[in-house]
Amino acid sequence: MEITSKTYLSLLFNITDEVAIKKQQEEEARKKQQAEARNLLEAAKKNAATGTNGNAPAAKKESDPFEVNFDTNIYHLGEQLPITEYFSTEEIENGIATVSKEETKYQKITGEEVRKRLEKDYPDLVAAYTEMVYLKKKNIIIAVPKAKKKGLSNSESSFSTKKIPFSLLKDFISLSKQYSERFGVELHADIYVNVKTMEFFMDIPQQIVSRFLVQPVEEAYSIAERLMDIPFKKVMEIHSHHTMGATPSSIDDESERCPGILYAIVGRVDNFFPELTLRIFDPASERHIKINPCLIFESPFDDTVSINTDMVEVLEYV
Repeated sequence: MEITSKTYLSLLFNITDEVAIKKQQEEEARKKQQAEARNLLEAAKKNAATGTNGNAPAAKKESDPFEVNFDTNIYHLGEQLPITEYFSTEEIENGIATVSKEETKYQKITGEEVRKRLEKDYPDLVAAYTEMVYLKKKNIIIAVPKAKKKGLSNSESSFSTKKIPFSLLKDFISLSKQYSERFGVELHADIYVNVKTMEFFMDIPQQIVSRFLVQPVEEAYSIAERLMDIPFKKVMEIHSHHTMGATPSSIDDESERCPGILYAIVGRVDNFFPELTLRIFDPASERHIKINPCLIFESPFDDTVSINTDMVEVLEYV
């Protein structure tokens, strides 16, 4: 162990480092609270699935079997992409061939195989953050971005040239304030853009929330059904830290790693002006890059005001 001058003095005079002790106690308490929050989330997820605590099980929509044909289209970013552009006639009819020394086996086309082939043209379809959903009634495949667990613990060229309306941020803050005041919990939302009209909209997925964690749990199939008539692209995931600061936690750092997605955290929602942290993940450097919210959101302040400012004299200074 390295003996610093501070440690030496503590040992020599038997001085207790109260600051260090307090910091250690806070860290232990935080870890305990996180573990309790995780247990509560897992219990809530289990209860929702089994219908314990006197509640009926939540009705779960069954995903359509992944059965593509020559008329199947892949719907992504407002484009209808014929499946024949990515798979051969033989693959669609018989499946994807796996050749070994003994024999050739055929495996049905899966959503993951579709994602892998599209990823070459659409780098946003990252494996850990994308689920491919097949909707039989429309015979289409939709890529649904997956949001991951967020929680507390102690490149701009991809952005849209049009800024996100401040009204969406205001709506999220208003909801976050309500959930913070009533339940003391976090909240998650997704912001999308209609790639045809370039209009932004916010969606609140089914989620389980607690004081220290928020976890979206809605099935990708359900989200795809809700958004299938909109040529959507997810541009941002945003979640609140209720009365805590907007500093990203280690859980946030682990889950907010999809390239091209903006990540926002709203904290101190009990203040008149809450805190806001905005960032994006750079896979090349394996780090998060902070972004000035003014570059992404429209300003809530009007440049033109009706108040007479003739009485204001601006003095030049060096």
